[in-house]
Amino acid sequence: MLAPPRSARGAFKTALAIAAAGFLSLGSARAGSVTGADWVVHFNLPDQTTSYKTVGPDEFVIRDAWLARIEALQKGDWACLSTYTFSGPSESVGAAGPILGAVSNALARGASVGFVAGYSVDVASNYWPGCSLKSLSSRKSNPLKLSRAPSGGIMHDKLGVFWYKSRKERWVLSGSWNYTGGASSQQWNILAEIRNDRLAAAVSNELSQMLGGLFHANPAKSHAPDGTRFRLTGAAADSWVRFAPYPDGAYGGDNALRDITNAIAAATTDIYFSLNKLTRADVVDQLVRACNRGVTVHGVIPKSDRLVPADDSYAAYTNLLHSGAYTTANRVRLYDAYYAADHASYDNNNRDLVHTKYMVIDPLGERPLVIHGSANWTASALVYTSANDENVLFLSHPGIAAAFLAQFAAETDGLSPRLLSVAPRKGGVLNIAYWLPPLPAASLPKSLAVSPDVLSTRWTPLAALSNAPGAHVLTIPASSAPARFFRLQ
Repeated sequence: MLAPPRSARGAFKTALAIAAAGFLSLGSARAGSVTGADWVVHFNLPDQTTSYKTVGPDEFVIRDAWLARIEALQKGDWACLSTYTFSGPSESVGAAGPILGAVSNALARGASVGFVAGYSVDVASNYWPGCSLKSLSSRKSNPLKLSRAPSGGIMHDKLGVFWYKSRKERWVLSGSWNYTGGASSQQWNILAEIRNDRLAAAVSNELSQMLGGLFHANPAKSHAPDGTRFRLTGAAADSWVRFAPYPDGAYGGDNALRDITNAIAAATTDIYFSLNKLTRADVVDQLVRACNRGVTVHGVIPKSDRLVPADDSYAAYTNLLHSGAYTTANRVRLYDAYYAADHASYDNNNRDLVHTKYMVIDPLGERPLVIHGSANWTASALVYTSANDENVLFLSHPGIAAAFLAQFAAETDGLSPRLLSVAPRKGGVLNIAYWLPPLPAASLPKSLAVSPDVLSTRWTPLAALSNAPGAHVLTIPASSAPARFFRLQ
C-alpha cells in the first residue's frame, strides 16, 4: 500500500518554494512573480471571493502589473492595450475601473495611449467615476485612441506594448488574463512581461493595425509581424511570436499549430500543460507519441470544458486517457486544478477555473520552451486564416520555464514527488512505480521506505531512488516488505 501523501498545502509550499525561488537561479521571486534580466512572469492566486475584505496575497498581482506599466507612462511615451473582456469598477477587487483611472492619468501626463477592445466590451460604461473608454476617446486634448472589434470574429488578445522614450525601454505584456475582477479572484491566469525591441516592434505593428480597424477577417491586415524572432538574455535559442489569423490555414501549414506540434515532437524529457481548451487531435496525437518515446507529460484542463461529450475539450481529454493509444506504461498524467490557492478543495466545475493557455517543454533540457499567449488550443485560434485575433509566444528561456512550472505547482500538485503504484508480479516481486519532478536533486526524496504501520514515525529505508526527473520503477522482493506500506523519503 502507499502511505498517505503529505497535506496538499504542504506539498504545494515545498514545490513552489523550490520552483520559484531556487530552481535555475531565477533571481528575485515571490509566490506570484518571478523576475529575470529582461522578463517578469506573474501568476495570480485566486481565492474565489469578490470581497475587498478578503483579498488574498497575489490575487491581483497580474492586474497590478498592468497598472504599474500604465502608471509609469510619461509625456512622450506610447502604449497600446488590448482585451477581449472588460469589467469591474471596484478599486479593490475590480479591473476595468482601476485601469481606466490609470489610463486617464497617463493621458493627462501627456502619454499617447491606444486601446483595442473586443466586440463585447461596453465602451460607454463608467467603470471609473465619470470615466469610460468612450469618454477618454472624446477628450479635447490628447484623447485615447480607441478601436472596437467588429462582429463576425473574435479579438481575443490580452496584449499590451509600452514604449518608454525617456527610459529607452520597450516592454510587451502577454497573458491569459482579461481585464476583469473575476480573472483575478476566480480563475488561474498568468502573464509574461518581456523587454525586447524586436518583439515590441512586432506587437506595435499588430496592435496598430487593429487600432486602424484591421481585424481578423479583413484581407488588408498584414502578416508582417507574424513569426518575428528575438533572443532573450541567457537563452540558448531564439524565441518567436505568432499572430492569428495566420498566412496558411492548412494543417501542417504556416501557423501556430504547426509550431506547437513540431515543438512537442522535439521534446526529450518533460512536458507540462495548463490549457483552458484543447480541441486539436494532432496535439493529442503528438502528446501520446511523446509518452511512447519516454517523455513524461503532465497536464490540466478545467472540468467545465471536458466533463461531458458536449464540452469542447471532452474528446481530447478522453483520448489522452485512452490506454489503447499507448505502447508503454508511460501515460499522460492529468490533474484537477485546485479550486482556490488555499488548496482546500479541487475543481468543482466552476466556469473557466483554469484560464491559462500554456505548455512547458523540457524545462531542464538544453533548450527549454514555453508556449504561451491569448490563444486557446483550437482551430480558430491556432490555424484559421480569417477567425480570431490572437498572439502565441514561443519563449526559449530556462528561467521562464521554471516560473511557469511554479504556476503549475500552485494550480495543481503536479510538482510533488509521488508514488504511482505498487504492483505484485510473478516470482514473488513487487514493481513499485514512482515519479520525480524536474527539481534540484538536493530537494528530492532519496529512498523508498517501508513501515508496518502507516501512521508510524519510524520508516525503514528499503531502496535508493534515482534523482533523474520522470517515472521510474523499482523491482523488489515481496518478502522484504511484508507490510507493504511505502513512502518516498
